[in-house]
Amino acid sequence: MQIRRLFAVLLAAVIVLTLAACGTGSNTQDSSDNTKAQETTAAGTESTDSATASAETSEQPSSDISDTETAENKILVVYFSWSGHLDSMAHWVADETGGDLYRVTAKDPYLENYNQTADRAKQEQDNDVRPEIVVDITEEQMAQYDTVFFGFPVWWYDLQMSMWTFLENYDFSGKTIIPFFSHEGSSNGAGALPTIEKLAEEATVRSDDALSIRGGKVDGSENDVREWVKGLNY
Repeated sequence: MQIRRLFAVLLAAVIVLTLAACGTGSNTQDSSDNTKAQETTAAGTESTDSATASAETSEQPSSDISDTETAENKILVVYFSWSGHLDSMAHWVADETGGDLYRVTAKDPYLENYNQTADRAKQEQDNDVRPEIVVDITEEQMAQYDTVFFGFPVWWYDLQMSMWTFLENYDFSGKTIIPFFSHEGSSNGAGALPTIEKLAEEATVRSDDALSIRGGKVDGSENDVREWVKGLNY
């Protein structure tokens, strides 16, 4: 009888120990599962935050090169050349300033013969003729420029008539015009500078800073042209 009682007690103890072990194992597993769930949730949040941050970054306005260029002082170098003197001068100016270079030509080209060209130029001036011109600049493009380096030869003591046409075809309001020219005796530009001031009256024409070079000396004047540009702080 005592043996049975002892056996019953031992059996009960074994059952209690077994249940205790199962309970501990279950708590350990639950704890482990909870930890894993928390880590997964945390990882998921970090991933989402990263994706959100990435999306927000991509939505931020990026640096736009065209905006930067627009903010800078945009320079146009425009000129008329018959003998080639202004062609050389304009290229040196454009090279020194980094400005956009455009050449104005007459739709009806001037002849290579000096006397014939001189006669035509005199007739155009006397009759207030505006020759049709060819120049690949739209009004929208012109509006982008702040500074215009304006090159021309002095013909018959005034601005060559194709450049009258050019000045009358575009709006120069608020722009700065800096003249440069070749001449064969009219070192002060004669009537050319006042003409530019009249035709582009809404612009600031820096006549006092104009560059004047005798035609026969242009070929050897590259350093002079470049130094002139540097002196204007361009």
